Amino acid sequence: MDRIQITDYLVRKVFNGELKTGYYIMLKNKQIYPKDEYGRLVESNRMSLEDAFAYINFTVRVLGLYKDHIIMYLFPLMVFKGTFKITISYLSKLGFYNPAGIYPATGLKYYGVITIFSDRLVIEIVDIDTVATNTGLRKIVTDVLGKDILTQKEISDDQIFEIQSKLDNQVVFAGHDLYDALKIIKDYYTNHNTSLAKEVLAITNTYDQIFQPYRVVYDTKTRQQVLM
Repeated sequence: MDRIQITDYLVRKVFNGELKTGYYIMLKNKQIYPKDEYGRLVESNRMSLEDAFAYINFTVRVLGLYKDHIIMYLFPLMVFKGTFKITISYLSKLGFYNPAGIYPATGLKYYGVITIFSDRLVIEIVDIDTVATNTGLRKIVTDVLGKDILTQKEISDDQIFEIQSKLDNQVVFAGHDLYDALKIIKDYYTNHNTSLAKEVLAITNTYDQIFQPYRVVYDTKTRQQVLM
């Protein structure tokens, strides 16, 4: 199952009302479990950690046109603590556990984010390892955990916070960290600061280079795939 097949399957699930906003683990056999239900199955030894395949983040159902929420529409992997969920998915892939909601899922390959507006459904799917490398997350986790990365099974809140803080401060978006990049994007699209056009284009290009997302957009009325 590749990213095209995953998105096709998720689109049907969303339009059929089978998925609500929340976090899910999709297995290799296409079964989808809410994250906490998956965790309970793992803890009761009724689920193989290798069966996990994709971490799905159904971020939000927006009551409005996509043009009125253009940042969420164009950069879904950056908003709503998107990088935090990528961190969680990567730590799950490495086999870590945290009582607050990280469950080992060593078979994970993909991370997907779903955002639905009144007129558009947007899904972006990324390879977790690719993103971990390109954002610097892989190195950050190794640096924070040190030699314990090979033996430690439970990860503390403090360690998660340190990893996420270091990740968000990585200057990877055309010379900007996550927060500065989002401020520039917002100033350009919301305040119509056209002087930032070149910077926004550069940030957009690095967004594509870092995440390398497979992106699909659907019209929610016709339920047909459309272009950007």
